[in-house]
Amino acid sequence: MMNTIIDPYFLGEMFLQLIRYIPVTLGLAATSMLLASILGIMVMVIRIKRIPVLSRLADLYVLLGRALPTMIVLYIVFFGLPVALMLLSETTGRKIEFHQIPAMTFAVIGLTISTGAYLSEIFRAAVQSVDKGQMEAALSVGMTWWQGFCRILLRQAAVFALPLMANQFLNLLKNTSIAFMITVMELFGAATVLSASTNRYLEIYIVVSLIYWGMSIIFEKIFLVVEDKVAFFKRGIQP
Repeated sequence: MMNTIIDPYFLGEMFLQLIRYIPVTLGLAATSMLLASILGIMVMVIRIKRIPVLSRLADLYVLLGRALPTMIVLYIVFFGLPVALMLLSETTGRKIEFHQIPAMTFAVIGLTISTGAYLSEIFRAAVQSVDKGQMEAALSVGMTWWQGFCRILLRQAAVFALPLMANQFLNLLKNTSIAFMITVMELFGAATVLSASTNRYLEIYIVVSLIYWGMSIIFEKIFLVVEDKVAFFKRGIQP
């Protein structure tokens, strides 16, 4: 029978065990966010420039990426990527050791794909919020489209996108918990294993909830400080 008495000593003991997995969760979230930002910018540029064929594929990616639950994307990557690599290996005749790919890699790829779809829309909306006259001015002084985009448009768009990016990172931080479904031993996975071995589910899930809550509060405070730092710049570039 499950123990219904909450033991403070046990809570403290479980807290000390679970915090060891915080670096795994943070590393997974940070890596996925970085790669998703790069992917989101690439997709955003393709959609804004309306590059033939690629823009249609980018539209489809954003549509599916936002429609599918992150867990389904993770499963598709975890089970589908090895099959694709096996077919590639048979086609090219080159041996690909896909069995040795760590589960963490699949988790990063899945979270990147899912998050990148949302970030591309955030970036696109941010770019569209910047006064078009600034890009026209950049082109008029001899800058190429890419120079104007990187030096002027992208920097200003980042200021507008920052609050939504912060929210997306907090969502991603929570979504790392599903990585346990493909055997990645992160914070939630460790809590699940401990609760099953001790049969004290309530106490352990209380502890892991407090840890997630604490991390969210810390990052929210950090993002608020950053937003305050760039607030003056945002006011200066608003049309």
